[in-house]
Amino acid sequence: MCAEKTKMKVRVPASTSNLGSGFDVVGLALQMYLEVELEAEGEELVIEPEGLGASQLPCDENNLIFRMIREYAGDAVPAGLRIRIRNDIPLTRGFGSSAAAIVAGIALGEWLKCGTPPERQVVLEAATAAEGHPDNASAAVLGGLTVSAVIDGQVEATSLRLPYGIEIVVLIPDREIETKKAREVLPLSIPRSEAVFNLQRLGLLLAGLFQNNRSYLYHGVKDRIHQGRRIHLLPAMGSVVKALNDHRGCLGAFISGAGPAVAAFTSGDGQKLGELGVEEFSREGISAEARVLAPDYLGLNYD
Repeated sequence: MCAEKTKMKVRVPASTSNLGSGFDVVGLALQMYLEVELEAEGEELVIEPEGLGASQLPCDENNLIFRMIREYAGDAVPAGLRIRIRNDIPLTRGFGSSAAAIVAGIALGEWLKCGTPPERQVVLEAATAAEGHPDNASAAVLGGLTVSAVIDGQVEATSLRLPYGIEIVVLIPDREIETKKAREVLPLSIPRSEAVFNLQRLGLLLAGLFQNNRSYLYHGVKDRIHQGRRIHLLPAMGSVVKALNDHRGCLGAFISGAGPAVAAFTSGDGQKLGELGVEEFSREGISAEARVLAPDYLGLNYD
């Protein structure tokens, strides 16, 4: 049970996932953050969001972060609770905003219940169960480039560091795609040839990243499971991915998560690629923002 006056804070990074061929397997934490501060005070629930998407977030018991807190803290949730949310992760764009919220809520809920910050594995297991897949949850909890799997009901994940100098440029359009809708367009089964294609490209993706091999990366971000089937949700995604991949400074471009954002690896041409991507989205009548980001290697952070 929490004390009469309790304050705790967590910070969770954004993440891009799939990276082309690594569908539901590979994630990468990015330096955009969700910060949530919880304080037991007063006699009612007060939620104060600010930053990206603040006006879209429920400020009552329907708030995703509070729902996770309540689910994992149980009777330890005090009658009076103030939750301050500061968010720099674009919502419903393919950067793991829901995974970040789920991770933050679970971590705070467990912290309230037990009196100490929970182990990362505890949060990872619970977040994966809530999300239904481990890629974004692993990146959000562990940071870095994560490779994960669910084995006999347990999440196994490892975090790796990218070679020095690799940046990620992201193109964030003023359009939204709900993850649920993006998953509904995928078939329940695929031909063996498509599975083999992706397995081969995933090997090239990982080798290309750690050997800084442009040819491997160029082919490694290709896939036949999800990107082609999601393009029709916003055809401009395909145009932007192609334009970036055709630029000599691009090490590999792909749809970020479920989209509609696009991400690309580069080693020094982030600004040029960002301008190119914004221009390509504009040709399709879509406004977009470009950011050049470094990976986050801290993951879930307690304060």
